[in-house]
Amino acid sequence: MPAVLRLTSSAAAAVLTLLLLSVRSASSVLVDDNNDFTLERSLQLNSNVTILNDGAVHTINEKFYRKSFHVRNTTLILENGGEIVAAEDWPGIRLVTSSTFNMNGGIVQGWQDKPAVELHNGQSSDDTASFAEIYGGAIIGGNSVDGVGGDAFYVHGFGTKAKIFGGLFMGGIGQDDNMEGLSIIVQNFASVHIYSGSFQGEMEVGKGSNIIFYGCFLQYGAMITGEFVDGTQLEVVVKTKNDGRVSLIAVSEQVCDTQPSMQPTNFPTISPRPTPSISYGEMMRPSLVPASILLAVLLAGLS
Repeated sequence: MPAVLRLTSSAAAAVLTLLLLSVRSASSVLVDDNNDFTLERSLQLNSNVTILNDGAVHTINEKFYRKSFHVRNTTLILENGGEIVAAEDWPGIRLVTSSTFNMNGGIVQGWQDKPAVELHNGQSSDDTASFAEIYGGAIIGGNSVDGVGGDAFYVHGFGTKAKIFGGLFMGGIGQDDNMEGLSIIVQNFASVHIYSGSFQGEMEVGKGSNIIFYGCFLQYGAMITGEFVDGTQLEVVVKTKNDGRVSLIAVSEQVCDTQPSMQPTNFPTISPRPTPSISYGEMMRPSLVPASILLAVLLAGLS
C-alpha cells in the first residue's frame, strides 16, 4: 500500500500558519488617495520580483534586467553601476511601510507605462512613513507604445518624505511627444524637498502634499523657473490638485537677483522686496490767463 502522510492537528496548524504568512508577505497594503479604503496589491510570485523584508540594509551595484524589487521595513541603497529595468507590469523599485531608499548613482526604469520608483507609507499613520534621499543617477518612467508614459518618481502616503540633491528624473515617453509621464508625483500628505536635479516631464502635487524648491525661483501660473544653489537651472510645470502646495524657499548660501515670488508672495528671502510703482494721479491741465491781467501784474511789479 502507498504510504500516507498523516498530520497531527498541531502540525496541520503550523503548516496553515506558514501558508498564511507566505501569502501575507506577498502583498502590500496601500491607502488610496481618498483615504476611504485599502487596496491590496498582490505580488507576482515569481523570480522576477525580489522581496526585501528583513529590516537589513541592501546595496545594489550590478545590473538587473526585467527584475523588480519590493521593499518593506528595509533599507535599499543604489550605487554607481547598479541598473534596474523593471519586471512586467511593475515599477523598478516599490518601497512600502517604514522603508528607506538612498540613491547615489545608477539607473532605474519602470515597465512600459509604470513608474520607475514608488515610495509609499502603506498605512494611515506617520509612524510608518518611508523616506528617500537621492544624490545622483537616473530615474526613468516606463515608455508606452499606446498611451501615456510612466511617471519617474511616485511619492505617496502620510509623512512620507523624499529629499532630492541631484540626479535625472524623466517621465516615460508615450505614443507621441505630448504624452510624457510625470517626473515627480506627490500624493496623500507626502512631501518632496528639491535642492537640485534635472527634471524632464511635468510634476504634480495632490491631496495635502507639498513640493518645496530651495534656491532662487519664480512662479508664473504653473511654471517654476530659476536656479538651485549649485547653479543648476530649472524650468518645470507643477500642477496642483486637491490642496496640493508648491513652496519656494531661499537659502543663505545663495544671493538671488530677485526674491522667490509667487501668488501670494509670502516666502522667506534674502533679497529686498521690489519697490512698488507709485501713481501720482491725473495731472492738472494748465489754465489760460488773459493777456491784460498778466500785463497788469508785470507793471505792478515794476512800480
